[in-house]
Amino acid sequence: MNHRCLRILPLIAALSSFSVPALSESIEESCKQGASEPPLVWYSSQDPSRNTATVDAFSKAYPGIKIEMFRLTTGALAARYASERTAGVINADLISVGDPNFINTGFDKGWFVKFEKPDLPALAKLDDKWFHRGAAVTGNSILGISYNVDLVGSHPPKTWEDLLRPEFKGKITLGDPRNVPSYLALYRILRDELGPDYLKALAAQQPVLFESGVPGTQKMAAGEYAIAFPNSLSVVNPLKAQGAPVEFVVPPLTTGNEYITMISEGADSPKAAKCFYNFLFTDTGQKAYTGTIAVSPFPHLAGATAMPAQYKDPKITELPKHAKDILELLKIQ
Repeated sequence: MNHRCLRILPLIAALSSFSVPALSESIEESCKQGASEPPLVWYSSQDPSRNTATVDAFSKAYPGIKIEMFRLTTGALAARYASERTAGVINADLISVGDPNFINTGFDKGWFVKFEKPDLPALAKLDDKWFHRGAAVTGNSILGISYNVDLVGSHPPKTWEDLLRPEFKGKITLGDPRNVPSYLALYRILRDELGPDYLKALAAQQPVLFESGVPGTQKMAAGEYAIAFPNSLSVVNPLKAQGAPVEFVVPPLTTGNEYITMISEGADSPKAAKCFYNFLFTDTGQKAYTGTIAVSPFPHLAGATAMPAQYKDPKITELPKHAKDILELLKIQ
């Protein structure tokens, strides 16, 4: 990716740029002017296939705006962005990640543009619960259970309680909640809704801990384990497409990894950033970004994956006070 000479801003320029995006302009005018700006840079931790589909759809709609996409997992991407901003560098015009703690810090430090929902027309139908001061939930990767069809027999798991069945002891891979906030959020919800004894019983199943869902799922797909969880379709579908005997189920009670998008304050391409941000919340943008692996915040979207019946807010910002108890219940040290 072209870092555009690292885009180091002098202090005076940085201070004067706080109102650059001019969100009061019409989308049509911003998209037109965005074509004369430097290439738009988008940092996104969404599944690579959905990032590519979104860039392709945007480029088709606005061929005059050049766009570059850079992807890392949420934790790594947030750390990179924070490091750059701390050094006075602005590489990303927009960023889409799933870490509200990082996002709150960014707003407090003036890294992101603050604006109101009515400032962008595509946000008109977005429920207020998905938007706050310029940050909008763009898609939701729902957490569920993945399993090896060849190993679970004729009674695959359908509920969280099914993971406690005797035949699955020692055959479960567990995503490490210390590395993925949404995993910790799910364990908190299971503790609160099913009781602390549920997590104790899960620990008694002797699950094998992996740093994230990806390596655990790969081992499960290869037949070394029967179940990998928490998991998402973005991890399971590529393996399934390659012929692996894997399936995925979402119990009604669950949560998800909520990808949230912000515009960078002081970005080189503010008009293009506004244009792209608005595009993400059009039907075309949402279909590209969520596909069949994530849930759109727009329930009206034709063909969209439905939100689980008992979906719970992950409440990521509250997790630090629950982490110690959850890790003890799961016997993770």
